[in-house]
Amino acid sequence: MTILRSSSTFALAFALAAIAVPQARATEGEVAAIPSAVDAMDDGGAIIITARRRDEKIQDVPVAANSYGGDKLAATRTYNLRDLQALSPSLVVTVTNPRNTSINIRGLGNNVSVYNDGLEPAVGVYMDQVYLARPGQAVFDLADIERIEVLRGPQGTLFGKNTSAGAVVITTKSPSFEPEFGGDISYGNYDFRQLHAYASGALIDDRLAARLYVSKTDRDGYVTNRYDHGRTQDYHDFGLRGQLLFTPADNFKLRLIGDYGFQKQQTAAAVLTGVIRTYDNGANFANNYTDRTTRLGVPVVTDAPGERIVDVNGNPRYKMRQGGVAAIADLTLPGHSLTSVTSWQRWDWYPHNDGDSTRLDAGRDFHQSNNQQQFSQELRIASEGERKVDYIGGLYYLWQSIRAEALNAYGADAANWFLAPSTDPAVGAAALNNYTVLSHSRPVTNSYAAFGQTIWHITPTIDLTTGLRYTYETKSGWFDQEATGAVLSGLTAAQQSAAQAIRARYGVANFYEAKTKEGRLSGQATLSWKVTPDALIYATYGRGNKFGGLNLANIITTGQFAVDPVIKPETIDSYELGLKTSWAGGKLTANLAGFWTDVSDYQTTIVDTAPDRNNISYFTNVGKVRTRGIEADLQASPAPWLSLYGSGTYTDAKYVSYPNAPCPIETTGVTFCDLSGDRLPGVSKWAFSVGGEAKAPVGNHWGHDMEVYAGADYSYRSNFYTTASLSRYSLIPGYSLLNARIGVRALDGSVDLQLWGRNLFDKDYFQSLSAANTGAITGTLGDPRTYGVTVRTRF
Repeated sequence: MTILRSSSTFALAFALAAIAVPQARATEGEVAAIPSAVDAMDDGGAIIITARRRDEKIQDVPVAANSYGGDKLAATRTYNLRDLQALSPSLVVTVTNPRNTSINIRGLGNNVSVYNDGLEPAVGVYMDQVYLARPGQAVFDLADIERIEVLRGPQGTLFGKNTSAGAVVITTKSPSFEPEFGGDISYGNYDFRQLHAYASGALIDDRLAARLYVSKTDRDGYVTNRYDHGRTQDYHDFGLRGQLLFTPADNFKLRLIGDYGFQKQQTAAAVLTGVIRTYDNGANFANNYTDRTTRLGVPVVTDAPGERIVDVNGNPRYKMRQGGVAAIADLTLPGHSLTSVTSWQRWDWYPHNDGDSTRLDAGRDFHQSNNQQQFSQELRIASEGERKVDYIGGLYYLWQSIRAEALNAYGADAANWFLAPSTDPAVGAAALNNYTVLSHSRPVTNSYAAFGQTIWHITPTIDLTTGLRYTYETKSGWFDQEATGAVLSGLTAAQQSAAQAIRARYGVANFYEAKTKEGRLSGQATLSWKVTPDALIYATYGRGNKFGGLNLANIITTGQFAVDPVIKPETIDSYELGLKTSWAGGKLTANLAGFWTDVSDYQTTIVDTAPDRNNISYFTNVGKVRTRGIEADLQASPAPWLSLYGSGTYTDAKYVSYPNAPCPIETTGVTFCDLSGDRLPGVSKWAFSVGGEAKAPVGNHWGHDMEVYAGADYSYRSNFYTTASLSRYSLIPGYSLLNARIGVRALDGSVDLQLWGRNLFDKDYFQSLSAANTGAITGTLGDPRTYGVTVRTRF
């Protein structure tokens, strides 16, 4: 790849130029002019964020954000993004499997139940300043973390890749010149075993430091497969991260990061919750799940989801690998700082799924695998010191390629299971039994951007922040499908024609190419007023874009029923009013934000009712959606021994205009439904979390001053839909979860013994819920009650 070689050469030249700048050496143990890794809390206890690419106190930044330091994440056992939403109610993370991860902020993000390799997510995930182009790249254990920030609303005038709904910014701990060793080991029910370990220190005093981190997590499954008596929904995760920090001069540092992760799981997890036997108008739901299982003598798992039992023979499972390297170079010059971020990342996803979710050999293997690579280069310049106008400007480039394979392999029982009982048995068997549909696609993205932001200090208390970004993006790709099956011999001409018609419904040969290119301008303006040293009010308008893409699926792109595979960009207009206050010398902070977001050309599924389209359904743009609401965040330390927090959000999200929408599965007799005015899927109207920790000293033991502590975290989400059609069978009921911990630890952090429990009331709640075209209503349950012990040490 020429672009990779040339960009890497540029980064190296940048580093060498920095080394050549004459500077006085720092004194021993000091790197004076180089910004160090920032703790989530500064010496005064204020939370620090980098939402504007500067280290600032969260109360001074006119941005709706949450920031969680590594100690809080470890104490609450928040080791993945799915658990992070319990602390940040505006964030919704749904993981039916890593590829189909949906990350949502303020009601916007990945379209739930619709996943497309040719589209970008609306919520960006950044790891050490590197944009992760696929959400599955972040579905690994997160530990040895400096902080995680959740930024709400359009981002892009500071961040490399445009993200129209928000960003999750993860910063890992940097190498240290002082020796550091530590980690934790945990054991819990379901044979849960977890190890995190790290080591850091100088290889060359004051010049070269290294850090090595390793993690290993194993857990037995929560679900029993009655077919083979195995346990599914187990979890096995391994992670490795190595870093070097090179500081050859006072004004320059180069951080090199390499990481690798591997994860695997048995995935037969969707439990039966019911069966649709009649439509809403009273008509019979023909050939429903009960009809099929009764006709074929298939044992039916009771529709009692809390028993967590499935009965499948397809050995559903996945393996996932990710890895990459990144180089972050920082150069400080008088009045300015320069930053270069160069990265290459790879993500491989290999699943296998049982296509019929029974013990029949019907849907032998249905899967969509991905091999993704990305390269990115970001250059930034920022002002330093006090001035009338602060600024940051930058250039960004991203290349991404995805090689995808989709397989539908039908087994020996396929005709009996999938086809209506009135089908001629000879025709059905010849058409579908051992029939295989295999497709490949490859979307390639090239994204170029220039961005900048200024902060004009109009008065000592009034600031005007403005930002602009221009992005030019190209996407190209192809889709190639082939189908193989038995030769249709021994059938009459009429039977052969009927068999071919069946195969046409399940997939035949198809090939097409597509491409798109677009340039878009986005930006924002924020007026903020520091009314008092402890009160900030601000108003923001932002214009963002979620770029278009390619619908690389089995659609027809020529002829009478042609569909345009190009999906247009979304346009986002965002309005926000915010108030940040601090009381009692910082012992209490209370923040409020009100937001209103309009999205035009929303990307989702429609049913095309034009006379020449034959009522086909496909992914494209619809009219408009809107989200609006209020968010509140509270932090309190009423006494030295007690800390409390609370966060909540009310979100009113709806389709403003969505004609020609797919109808819910319980509806029949109509071609399409108009969902204009109805709720958006994936969004709870109400969500909140509260918690805290109390502690008390217990004297000196084992040579350390010790304290006991107890903490709890409670979260609640109201009901939400999980399908774009808003089927009532996809409505997940509201639920609440309680996690708690108790332990004893040294005040210097050298040792910590903790007993912990999650979902203490053993609440049965769903991560996904929907009805299939068989009428079977299935859902994936969240984790049951888990508990264990953790020993953590640091020295």
